[in-house]
Amino acid sequence: MKRLLFILGILLTTISYAQPGQGGNKQQKKKDREERIKAEKIAFITTQLDLNSEEAKVFWPIYNEYEAKVEANRRAHRKEAKKLRNYDELSEDEAYSTTETLLKLEVTGGKIRQDYLSKFATALGKKKAAKVFHAEEKFKRELLKKIKKGNHQGPPHDGPPPGGPY
Repeated sequence: MKRLLFILGILLTTISYAQPGQGGNKQQKKKDREERIKAEKIAFITTQLDLNSEEAKVFWPIYNEYEAKVEANRRAHRKEAKKLRNYDELSEDEAYSTTETLLKLEVTGGKIRQDYLSKFATALGKKKAAKVFHAEEKFKRELLKKIKKGNHQGPPHDGPPPGGPY
């Protein structure tokens, strides 16, 4: 019961900040959608990991730090990948160098996940730490299914809804 109330509290707090304004511009709507998805992701991962309030207090700051590093790496990867769109216009050295950079960024992404696996294990134990990555992938799959169906309003979930992913 405490876990359900905790999840509801997080979700309601986040959703209250993520309500779209009336007649907002595209940028605001995108921001609102991202915030809503983030709230859904928090609820989904919290449920999947079966976090109690003490675990959540320790886990979420670590996860947010992890997510920021993953996103920075993803942006750098996208920036390099964009260069390859004009592959035929690149010199041999530019094409090689860009590809080499992309591969290094992929390794960096793996290193980030590996480093945070041990940080999550310290906070949650090894089994729940391993489940973090599984929960993320499950959230992404569920979100993609909803987007394909044209219904990305609610979160994906197993079991009872937490009150309301990526």
